[in-house]
Amino acid sequence: MSRHLATIALLCFSTTTLALSPTAQDNRMAIQVSSGERNQILFEMRDFLHGLFNVNNALANKDMKELAISATPIAGLMERLPIQTKAHLPEEFTQMAIGMSELVNVLVRDAQTKGDVSLTQSQLAELISYCSGCHDSYRLETVTARMRR
Repeated sequence: MSRHLATIALLCFSTTTLALSPTAQDNRMAIQVSSGERNQILFEMRDFLHGLFNVNNALANKDMKELAISATPIAGLMERLPIQTKAHLPEEFTQMAIGMSELVNVLVRDAQTKGDVSLTQSQLAELISYCSGCHDSYRLETVTARMRR
């Protein structure tokens, strides 16, 4: 649990320090990827967002069984990425994705066993903090394979 608190603290710090005005310079870390890798990562992010919508909708209906069904597929973001794509991702980015997956698994388990709507809402808020922390910290930069650092 302390690891989750440290991660959340880091994410909150990055969110508050990097949430600058739209005219400020973009100081987020660039993750250099090919066009295909970018498309794959963005597909996974959109799929995750659709899953979050389904989770939130099930939570609004207090349907914990549907919530668990909806959340289960979004746990494996990193597992679905090709190995060559994972090799280009910074360690911190990978650790955030692993933390998200672990939190989704806990959310699913708790929804199935505890059925506590308030707990699930708290877990969902923590999960979304990973999303904003990552988007505040990183940006994808499309480059050719030869240009990659």
